[in-house]
Amino acid sequence: AVDGKALKSTIDADGKIVHLLSAFDHQVGVTFAQRQVDTKSNEIPGFRPLIEGLDLRGWVATMDALHTQRGHVTFCHDNGIDVIMIAKDNQPNLFNSLDAINWRNIPVSHRVEERGHGRHEIRTIQITDAPPDLRFEHMSQAFLVERYTSRPVRKNGKTTRVEAAVAVLGVTTLTPTNSTPEHVATYIRNHWGIENKSHYVRDVTYSEDASRVGRADKPRVMATLRNIAISLIRLAGYTTIAPTTRALRYSPDQLTAVLGLRLQPNNGP
Repeated sequence: AVDGKALKSTIDADGKIVHLLSAFDHQVGVTFAQRQVDTKSNEIPGFRPLIEGLDLRGWVATMDALHTQRGHVTFCHDNGIDVIMIAKDNQPNLFNSLDAINWRNIPVSHRVEERGHGRHEIRTIQITDAPPDLRFEHMSQAFLVERYTSRPVRKNGKTTRVEAAVAVLGVTTLTPTNSTPEHVATYIRNHWGIENKSHYVRDVTYSEDASRVGRADKPRVMATLRNIAISLIRLAGYTTIAPTTRALRYSPDQLTAVLGLRLQPNNGP
């Protein structure tokens, strides 16, 4: 997953808020690349240098609609990386081509229904061959993801249910040969893991947005250290960051295990 995060309460050399672009492994929950966005630009030019030089052949890159760019597709294709891209207003030709597909005649390829804590969610995906007139090269399939949610909301002593429906159009270089509709749906859903497994943890557990280290390169350096801490904890097999972080303060043995070190016995002078 490639996604950006603005660091609140920070100021770079140009007096702008520091913005970082990260690459995050869905499965393991590890941030393996990070780059500061040029304040005179945006995230788009930072995509290629973020992952350039990394051997990601056979990987799948997911991203939000901002990064639905033809140059990104070409770069990823040339480096053996498949992509899943979302179509929105920033690419009107792509969106209109996908919206013109007769989705009513395309069956649902995969459906997931979940219930818990009063919340009810249904997610479906329809998938078909990409239209031949797309201006995006290398795209194999087009998809429509629909999500329906119903959840209880309590206000003024009364509980009501709030319902919402969201539809998302997109394309992917993944083919029916090397993927299934379930794979594509899972990649799309897991993309937002970078928000709750990385950005949220840095904000809530490590108080990143409240940090007083806010100038020059220091915010980027501190964000890197937070990423390393979270990644080491996950690679050591722990899934809950906050309680594990608290435990590490008082457990040298657990801390050295997370760091991959081994304490030497103290046999005296």
